[in-house]
Amino acid sequence: MKVNSKIIAISIFLIIFGGIGVAKLMGIWRITSTKVPSKITEGEFAGQLNPNDIRGSYTFKDVAKNFNIPEQDLADAFLIDISQISIFKCKDLETNFSDTQGKDIGTGAVRAFVAFYKGIEIELKEEAYLPKEAVEVIIKNGKPTQKQIEYMKNHSVEVKK
Repeated sequence: MKVNSKIIAISIFLIIFGGIGVAKLMGIWRITSTKVPSKITEGEFAGQLNPNDIRGSYTFKDVAKNFNIPEQDLADAFLIDISQISIFKCKDLETNFSDTQGKDIGTGAVRAFVAFYKGIEIELKEEAYLPKEAVEVIIKNGKPTQKQIEYMKNHSVEVKK
């Protein structure tokens, strides 16, 4: 039995592109990142966005929008010009501070800041240090728990830009 090569080619084309089309209609197929963290699935904070899911590629504007934190608070906390908030990425913090006494300030610091600002109890993925300015913003405008306040006492650093 001889199979027509045109039929095979058309079938393959329909399967591939038809599958992609169906996936797009169902909202499964995406070619761009949504920059939205996953939600906490268990415990007191179930249903809220998870600060531990903040990625280095998120801009500070993404973080402010997702977690409902004023952009000015984020800018003040990490010594960023407010005009740069839409382009400044969390991973850029690692090169933004020159002298942190050997304590890295990067994406982990943003995760901690958001969790502490919102009073969300999470287990941090890594030890995180916060600029002294971030601690001041959290204490003034956030809702940190007593445990988080204690953590910040031992994990804040005076920074020089």
